[in-house]
Amino acid sequence: MRSGEVPHPLGWGTETSIRQPPIPWKSWAPWRERDLVRLLPLSVAGYDLAMGRLTPADTILAIDIGNSRVGFGIWDQDALHDVHRVGALDDEAISDALEAAWKAAAYSRHRAVVIGSVNEAVARRVAMAVEDICDMPAVVVRDEVPLPMPMGVEYPDEVGVDRVCSAAAAFDRLHQACAVASFGTAITIDCVSAEGMFLGGAILPGLQLSCDALREGTAQLPRVETQTPEGPFGRNTEQAIVNGVAYGAVGALREIVERYATELGTWPQLVVTGGNAGLVAELSDFVDNVVPDLCLIGIALAYRQAAGEPS
Repeated sequence: MRSGEVPHPLGWGTETSIRQPPIPWKSWAPWRERDLVRLLPLSVAGYDLAMGRLTPADTILAIDIGNSRVGFGIWDQDALHDVHRVGALDDEAISDALEAAWKAAAYSRHRAVVIGSVNEAVARRVAMAVEDICDMPAVVVRDEVPLPMPMGVEYPDEVGVDRVCSAAAAFDRLHQACAVASFGTAITIDCVSAEGMFLGGAILPGLQLSCDALREGTAQLPRVETQTPEGPFGRNTEQAIVNGVAYGAVGALREIVERYATELGTWPQLVVTGGNAGLVAELSDFVDNVVPDLCLIGIALAYRQAAGEPS
């Protein structure tokens, strides 16, 4: 092992490891008492247009707008629930999901709608639907709602809101250095310091995007759907592509997080999220937690912080 390297989490190359034992994600639910919403004596919640400030809400409709999907989730004192995801280009499905989510929060006296988006065109359409269906404006992370954690990168405005919200949600629960990997249209693998600073990360093509690129960039390779490999040896062309893409993503995840660990001097807790998180975790023996709705949790967290709620 070279000088300055951190021992591998599985003990490769050394008999000891400084990797910390994982904190099971399930042990964090129900959320800590200090995380429950504490209402201030206000008559309304949401965005106070007159005062130009956010006000506390006992229920938050969080909307996560990605490149290919839109997610809806209700955050209240029972944590996140009633999560639905639909295609980003299906306006009818978006309206139906929004209406269902709003009805699911009908019990609440003080509601707010907050959007986190990496797709500006879809975000505009969703914001219009919110005003029509919910009869109130949505607030947007990075516009009316500040990012939920300090940024230690060169150009903070260029970092995707989804990356920052997911990282903030993970750190808010772990309170230690962590790595957050999201497996969606793209793969992002980000790192947060022990002090809660977003340090930056890496971006790779997503699993299906990689499969599609092989089809579009070659003369003979077929298009395949992302799936779990049947075994280490691809015994036909389709299996070979599936294996290369899936095992390649796992290998990239391991390599990048190892480099984070070397830089930090400690093994960060690894949390994975996104549509293909389960597939990657199934093939990995070094993932600590799988949290499919991490970004929605982070979007709600951003609002709560901005509205002055305890964190």
